[in-house]
Amino acid sequence: MDTAQKVGTKFSLDNQDDLCYTTLSDMENLLKLHYENAKLKGIWHFSLPSGYTCPGAKNCYTKVDRKTGKIVDLQKPDENGDTFRCYAAMDEARYPNVNKARWHNFDLLKTRKSIQEKVELIVGSIKETGLDRGGTLRVHIGGDYYNQSYFNAWMKAARFFPNVVFYSYTKSIHFLVKYLQDNGKLPSNFVFTCSKGGKFDHLIPSTNVKSARVFFSNEEAEALGLDIDHTDDFAISGSDDFALVIHGSQPAKSKASKALAELKKKGFTGYSNKKKILTKAQA
Repeated sequence: MDTAQKVGTKFSLDNQDDLCYTTLSDMENLLKLHYENAKLKGIWHFSLPSGYTCPGAKNCYTKVDRKTGKIVDLQKPDENGDTFRCYAAMDEARYPNVNKARWHNFDLLKTRKSIQEKVELIVGSIKETGLDRGGTLRVHIGGDYYNQSYFNAWMKAARFFPNVVFYSYTKSIHFLVKYLQDNGKLPSNFVFTCSKGGKFDHLIPSTNVKSARVFFSNEEAEALGLDIDHTDDFAISGSDDFALVIHGSQPAKSKASKALAELKKKGFTGYSNKKKILTKAQA
């Protein structure tokens, strides 16, 4: 490979004195991170294909067929009997470039077998955005932590960026529990919210991590004394459980669709589909 074509990323691995140097041949060998959307102002975000990388998904379990771009509904009722389509999956169905970028990320990560290889890829990709100077990064709008190695890699990668606040919603509670058992605590700059309605809800109390649940009406959330987060502020800096309100297109005649129609009558129209994508890590 021509040296002029290489992109070098140099950093030290945790608990090692030696420096690791990885060369990334071109931008197609970097993960794609994006900046802002209608809901997340001033926030970077990273995603994987919805459903395919969500081992804990249950009430929102939705995929988009990679070839046809069609929605595949796989939802199963949670303890409240509710199901709804994953709004991140709907974005993948509407916008082929979104779907392509998320599969690019997943395909690239699957070529990195060890935790160290994943850390190098994640760290190198973040550095190319300039985010290492400071900011906020949501790990997963679409997708989730699909295995323990991948989960651990993000925890290690976060330590290279003390000026960045990382945060995630997750239904992969089993990986979070295992990490806490092995390490005692999360990186100080990584904030989690356990997303209720998944296969591993029973593990949430053992994490001592706040949780969020999607409600079909403001009144349901208010009845339980939960504040509703429209901006991710509670996810980023809050410490208490909170609520989210359903949005995005839902299956016709479903309970979720009817609830969404009622919300719209009361003035909640969801979030704009416009997205802003920046520079080197763009799709």
